[in-house]
Amino acid sequence: MRLEGTLDAFSLPDIFQLLSYTKKTGTLHLRRAASNGDGDALHGVVHLRDGAVTGGRGDVSCQALGRRLVGAGLVDDETLADAVEKVLEAPGSGLAKTFADTGRLDAEVLAGYAAEQATDAVFELLRWPNGDFAFVVDEADPDDLGASLPVEDVVAEGRRRLDTWATLTEKVATGAAVVSLQPVPGTDPVLSREEWSLLALVDGARTVAQLVTLTGTGEYVVVSTLAGLADRGLVVVGERPEGPSPLAQRQELLAALEGGVAPVVDVPVAPVAPVAPVSPAAAMARPPVIPERPEPFTPPRQPDHAEQALPALARLGALSGGMRSSAVAASVSAHSPSAPSAGVGAVQGAHALAPQLQPDPAPSSYIDRDPSVNKSLLLRLIAGVRGL
Repeated sequence: MRLEGTLDAFSLPDIFQLLSYTKKTGTLHLRRAASNGDGDALHGVVHLRDGAVTGGRGDVSCQALGRRLVGAGLVDDETLADAVEKVLEAPGSGLAKTFADTGRLDAEVLAGYAAEQATDAVFELLRWPNGDFAFVVDEADPDDLGASLPVEDVVAEGRRRLDTWATLTEKVATGAAVVSLQPVPGTDPVLSREEWSLLALVDGARTVAQLVTLTGTGEYVVVSTLAGLADRGLVVVGERPEGPSPLAQRQELLAALEGGVAPVVDVPVAPVAPVAPVSPAAAMARPPVIPERPEPFTPPRQPDHAEQALPALARLGALSGGMRSSAVAASVSAHSPSAPSAGVGAVQGAHALAPQLQPDPAPSSYIDRDPSVNKSLLLRLIAGVRGL
């Protein structure tokens, strides 16, 4: 007998009910085009024996049951390497059945994992909106580990999951959503063994799809577990975070108090507009940076009016004892400011003009050379002293 058709004409639960009622043994194949229209068509299978479900896979290209056993930590490296080598030598054999044939795993435990995998496979296939099906009689299950599930129970569990799937996906986006740990949970976390195993794989970069592949427990189990952890504030599911974590940035701010060095804060720099090339003609038209003829240096300004006599000179009129004019002149020169040095007012650099050389003046007295001395008053004082 060959049963085939489309899911539009027969729903998957009706097909299972028919196979269970007739106690068929064989494999139900389901195929549909890829959701994005690219790539190979999806191919899932459900194995039955005497009308009961013994196993299944939502994608025959994936070793779903083998990944589930490896993710549960039941298989060591040596057992895995030996089983993979045997499956490569005999492509039709099943990986999980090869594990069981080694005798290192408990048969009852293996049957329980096979039943979980079959339930997950039926749930994935129930979500298919369309496709084709075909039942092949007496096609054996390559990973038959002794599981036997009533069709009614498997379909009922699949429908129950479908009723809660929409709520779960609102909390945990499937596919490329990144899962990260909450650095500071609100309460003390209490985790089950399954939750701990899942959290051990969360590194802040893995996506939900990657966690499903690594755990091997199926999409529903992973998504429902993540939704529970998110409700308790232990994980965050969303886009991949950019840059350092907020907690690391806050800790870096304390470096200024601990080591005296302020943290380096990345400041976004606005893009610099490219500079347009300047033609030679435009460059020649620009005004020169250095003027062709700098401004001449102006010498110090001379006073326009006679200066007031120094206070010390006012007391010379009261002196007696025949002070000579030379002594008075020496006293005046001692109280008068010195002549400015040759370096005062000089300008150094490219803008300075070369000093103009002046001929040496005729020899004269110090009083004549010093412009700060009030010569008129000084002469009257000298005449007064001589008359004493």
